[in-house]
Amino acid sequence: MNLINEIYRRNKLLAHLGTANIIATIVLGIYAFFNETTVLGINSMIKPIKFTLSIWIYSWTMALLLYYVNDQKQVRKYSRIAIIIYAFEELAITSQAFRGQLSHFNRTDLYSGVLYALMGVFIFTITILTLRIAWIFIRQKTYTISVPLALSIKIGLVLFVVFSLFGGYVSQLNGHTVGAKDGGVGLPLLNWSTVYGDLRVSHFFGIHALQIIPIFGYWVSSKYKAPTANTAIWGFSFIYFAYVCFTMIQALMGMPFLRVS
Repeated sequence: MNLINEIYRRNKLLAHLGTANIIATIVLGIYAFFNETTVLGINSMIKPIKFTLSIWIYSWTMALLLYYVNDQKQVRKYSRIAIIIYAFEELAITSQAFRGQLSHFNRTDLYSGVLYALMGVFIFTITILTLRIAWIFIRQKTYTISVPLALSIKIGLVLFVVFSLFGGYVSQLNGHTVGAKDGGVGLPLLNWSTVYGDLRVSHFFGIHALQIIPIFGYWVSSKYKAPTANTAIWGFSFIYFAYVCFTMIQALMGMPFLRVS
């Protein structure tokens, strides 16, 4: 509860966005038990649930991290735009789920085509704005936190942007499965292919550098001082980046992240 209170204290706008998505996750999760509509062979509610969970994690993470940006006026602007964009994204994905249609890579009718195009524009916009806010943080003259922790946040933000843009590359391919059409046997909930390559794996791990690297930075900075902590953070970040790249290459070669017989 103390963590939630802190999130609300730091950024009420993003805190409310996260809470709204928790509620949406619960509502969609309950409805999923009664839903008979499927998309690519699975319950159509699975995809919007994954996105509400993802937006919740993103919102509360950013509420915590952007508190350390000195220019809070820019943070408030960013937060307002993020609310608009992610509200649209979730409404778009959920509406397609109720229609029994794909929300991504779908140009089969006018509504789906326009929706998919707008989703692409909106996500590209928030990605560029995230890069801008990250640049503002990187160029700060002073920080209210330790240098190692600030370093881990910088790296997390940059990798989040890089692998968000990778998601745009996947969109250009018009599918995330390598070696077959999208769909088929996949891991529970995540639905990553267990037979073919799946580019969603590297996208997933890449964008969650936003949480994983700052968490590591928080831990190591509580144990060691700079430059030891800085070295550890750079080393961990390099290994993590290499791992994400490995999952990307694995997928591009048509190999599944986990092969389940």
